[in-house]
Amino acid sequence: MENFIFNIPTRAYFGKGQIENLASGVKEFGGSRVLLTYGGGSIKSNGIYQAVIDQLNGAGIFYIELSGIKPNPPIEDVYEGVRLMKENNLDFIVAVGGGSALDAAKAIAAGAKYDGDVFDLISGKVAVNDATPLATVLTMAGTGSELDMGGVITVGENHKKYAIIHPLLNPKFSILDPEYTFTVNEHHSMAGCSDILSHLMEQYLRPDIGCDVPDRMNEGIMKVVLDNAPKIKENPNDYIARANIMWASSMALAGFQFMMGKKFGAFPVHAMGHELSSLNDMTHGVTLALITPSWMRYTLKNAPEFTPMFARFARNIFEILETDDVKAANEGIEKLEHFYEIIGMPKNMREAGVSEDELKYLADKATEFGDIGTMTPITKTEALEIYTMAW
Repeated sequence: MENFIFNIPTRAYFGKGQIENLASGVKEFGGSRVLLTYGGGSIKSNGIYQAVIDQLNGAGIFYIELSGIKPNPPIEDVYEGVRLMKENNLDFIVAVGGGSALDAAKAIAAGAKYDGDVFDLISGKVAVNDATPLATVLTMAGTGSELDMGGVITVGENHKKYAIIHPLLNPKFSILDPEYTFTVNEHHSMAGCSDILSHLMEQYLRPDIGCDVPDRMNEGIMKVVLDNAPKIKENPNDYIARANIMWASSMALAGFQFMMGKKFGAFPVHAMGHELSSLNDMTHGVTLALITPSWMRYTLKNAPEFTPMFARFARNIFEILETDDVKAANEGIEKLEHFYEIIGMPKNMREAGVSEDELKYLADKATEFGDIGTMTPITKTEALEIYTMAW
């Protein structure tokens, strides 16, 4: 187990009616002039937008709106947010929405305190050393952005995804009302569940020694996702199921797994999924469901020393009774694929609309900055093999 410092700086207001804490929270953390960011118009049809502005207006808080944050948020949306922040002397950000709106807000928060091009911060050329405080009102569970310190921004004509990560980007507080997710459609709700599961797996399936506490926590939360996702699919207004999935999303990236004795490292499935998402404008959770089983089979084949880890996953998550590790591991992958099928994820990349001649491009882009992987290094050639297996 590695040394670690434990600190979760984001306050969570969880449950029905917690929007009533928005204005007081903004003021508590020094906000008086707010940038209100959100995506499409859905929050105006389901009442969330009105609840937010009622809070701000009722407290006499000045605000300017940045609407239309796009899925897989492009840097152009960040540029516009930074411009509004600086030109209007804004001192706080309230991001309303799912992962895209929240991720964009984090990049805006960093860019508003930087004199140069915000891409310097997003690309890692310059370190973040200051950020505007922000809060979130979550409307879709999945990315975990509401309790973490990172965001993913899409840049350039080839839609390359960059992660901006810094403790200063943790929201000061987040409003987590499960009822706000009732109107999320089935596809995006289930993709969010896939995303949560992947966040948990990326911390669980890594070669760390003696990290029993985070591993056992992960096992429990993974089971929560497996149990509750089908309930939401059956009844989108199941408050208990929505609440459990929303909190699972938050816990998956709240820092427990990163900090409690685990080495930080990029999960290769995320890097490969980002490229698939960029090329085909595909929801991130869908890409993870497409690639994860193939990555698992590839690793079992090429790094057999990690077979016991996959067997533990199969036995502790899916309750596989097989005593042979290889057989147990493969049964676990089959169970995972069955879960993806239950929640309506595509069976393969062909079904998702990916053409075979795109696979080499995807492999090139996924590894353009070097090998990826937390167990065994994945080069361009190996990435192509995994994509091909998933196709």
